[in-house]
Amino acid sequence: MNMDTISVDGVIRSDHGHDPARSRGRSVEEELEGFLRVYKDGAVERFSYVVSDVPATEAPQEPVASKDVVMDSRTGVWARFYLPRKALSRETKLPLLIYFHGGGFVLGSPAWSIYHVFMSRMASHTNSMIMSVAYRLAPEHRLPAAYDDCFGAVKWVRRQATHERSHASWLSSSADFSQCFLAGDSAGGNIVHNVALQCARVDVKPLQMRGLILLQPFFGGENPCKREVEMSETDTNLTQRWVDVFWKLSLPVGAKRDHPACNPLAMSLRDLSLPPVIVIISEKDLLKQRNLAYCQALKNGNKNVSHVMFKNVGHAFQVLNPDSQRIPELLSVLGDFINKNRSASASTM
Repeated sequence: MNMDTISVDGVIRSDHGHDPARSRGRSVEEELEGFLRVYKDGAVERFSYVVSDVPATEAPQEPVASKDVVMDSRTGVWARFYLPRKALSRETKLPLLIYFHGGGFVLGSPAWSIYHVFMSRMASHTNSMIMSVAYRLAPEHRLPAAYDDCFGAVKWVRRQATHERSHASWLSSSADFSQCFLAGDSAGGNIVHNVALQCARVDVKPLQMRGLILLQPFFGGENPCKREVEMSETDTNLTQRWVDVFWKLSLPVGAKRDHPACNPLAMSLRDLSLPPVIVIISEKDLLKQRNLAYCQALKNGNKNVSHVMFKNVGHAFQVLNPDSQRIPELLSVLGDFINKNRSASASTM
């Protein structure tokens, strides 16, 4: 990605405006043009030049209703819920997808317009309720803060499930807690893996985790994967420069790229208790080889894992390129995975 121009939704936008902060001579530590600026004094600025927030009331094209719910007033963690409108007038219970957005752990929100559109499409096409979680971001809150917030969201759902009168009325009326899925793209896919590890260590009943959905998960490592550098030249959605900044700002201070938060292969995956896993991989993605290696490690550990490769698309295309002709195919794949596993014998993590 050219750092002077940002491409989202197929539109090139540039920021050449006057910057008062820079004119005051503040020293910049890191910058992702159009999105983020981190100063050496610790201050952080995030911008909406490229992607703007939209309210839950923003009407998508899909027949889906949405609303925001605060889960933890202390940390500010909240979620945006999506429910197919036809479920509002029926007593049918739907699978619940707990979704974690991407953004390298330093960017993103369920309120971003591109996520609002994709969540609405996914809820409609998979006939599921979606809870899209807004977790705390780095560098203000480095890992494992995002993992803790997202696991806390799972525990919050569990509390709602054990109360006859849930504060989140859609959950009590329309969510089937025996048919839960963890899903996320990019950094959110990384979070899915790490939250699943926490779920496996505790009793989250009555929730039953039926599957894990990782879309182009953001993994790394100290040593570059084969062709990783070459792949960075084919994907305008993610470059090595952005990857480096994301890990620099999000990993615990002093941690290297083989920290388990970055590299899941740094620890054995054989003894993990996981429900069925599907990994969505983009052919032009810089992270393609990392994603394939993750799938192979799960397979070697006798896990139920499958992956689907989408040709001629880049990282997180379903969000960053909302006009992509491959999105309907992706939604079909996700719908098939959910339908196949919602009634199968589940892992009661």
